[in-house]
Amino acid sequence: MGRAIETVSIEDVFPLEDEYGNSMARRDYTLKANKDYVKRLAESFNPETKQPDEPPVLVRDRGIYRIKAGNSRVEAMRLLKVKSFAAVVEDGDEKAVVEAAWRTDTKKTYEEAERADIFKALTLFGDDEYVSQVTGIEKKRVGRIRKGAERDGEAVEQMPLGWYEAMGEFEGDAEAQEMLLKAGARAWESVARSLRGKREAEERRAAIEAAVLLAGAEVAEAVPSGMKYVGRFSDPDKAAAAVGEGTVARFPDFYPGDVELYSPAPADPEADDRARRRDMVDPLWKETEGAREEWLAEHVLDGEEALAPIVALGDWQADSPYWAGVWHAMKHLRDDWPRDREWAVMAFNAHDRSILDWHGDIDAGSCRKFISLTDAMELCGYEPPEAEQKLYQMCVDAIGKEGDDE
Repeated sequence: MGRAIETVSIEDVFPLEDEYGNSMARRDYTLKANKDYVKRLAESFNPETKQPDEPPVLVRDRGIYRIKAGNSRVEAMRLLKVKSFAAVVEDGDEKAVVEAAWRTDTKKTYEEAERADIFKALTLFGDDEYVSQVTGIEKKRVGRIRKGAERDGEAVEQMPLGWYEAMGEFEGDAEAQEMLLKAGARAWESVARSLRGKREAEERRAAIEAAVLLAGAEVAEAVPSGMKYVGRFSDPDKAAAAVGEGTVARFPDFYPGDVELYSPAPADPEADDRARRRDMVDPLWKETEGAREEWLAEHVLDGEEALAPIVALGDWQADSPYWAGVWHAMKHLRDDWPRDREWAVMAFNAHDRSILDWHGDIDAGSCRKFISLTDAMELCGYEPPEAEQKLYQMCVDAIGKEGDDE
């Protein structure tokens, strides 16, 4: 390659351009960071010659010169109104110019969008192996970035190499690519992480499902009754090892990609009774709560005298600061205290969460509270629905049974 020092007219020096006249392999000098850099660079030049100590490297292109190395130095000389300058002039081609642009990303690193432009320019001159050798980027990643670069121009902003790679990574997934397009420069990374996490969970689920099915498990959306929890697994081999006779596998939404395993539980008549009791009580309780809340919301401003039987129930909760506040609210209800009104309704609605304890057995203490509140509300004009009447009778029976046992 021929190489010589020549004095060239700055009017004959140009950056490398593509077939449409767009500059390639150079910084974006409309960016403030690059404008400031050029200004500082100009201030560092020889004050007499207004030229840099290290001359730019140019490639002869017929009657003009293309900048191989030193775009910023040339911009700084333009800023200083330099007419001509000394340069190293080589015989070369556009490919050499682009390769040099990537290698010289050291004195002032390129902005992300600028590096993306140079990368795209390199792909015009060779395959993935060539681009990998020039850039030092793994060949597999180069292929993904190249695919993503094909979508350049669809995003609102100029996007970095990482975005190109993400677009290439999700090639064929129109929904994922649309999300990356809409995310923009600020949010694309978090969207990409979310998409990768979702894909990894789906891949893990597929691997675990294949493993547990091969081991003899049944996959189900809901766990049949009479099963006990074995564990939650993220690893296919560990999940398969935990599968036994009659094992059921369920993939919970709360832990994407993980599997929960259940095995047949020994017969437990008491547990079955509790389960049936819950199935019977829970819908009755839900209907009762709704009826109580609706009535209290309508009558909570009737005044202390009208609600005296209900307010009196505070006596057996006096040791609780929370309930003490509720009774205070009930005794001092006013139209301009909406918080107190809402608090009172909420508190009575949560008077007891159920007449069952956490085991599923009927709790005598909860039954007494249930009966006392229903009685107090009836004295105030409340008419309990059929569901509440059924619960009321269950409470009466449970308390009577407790008395018989004593």
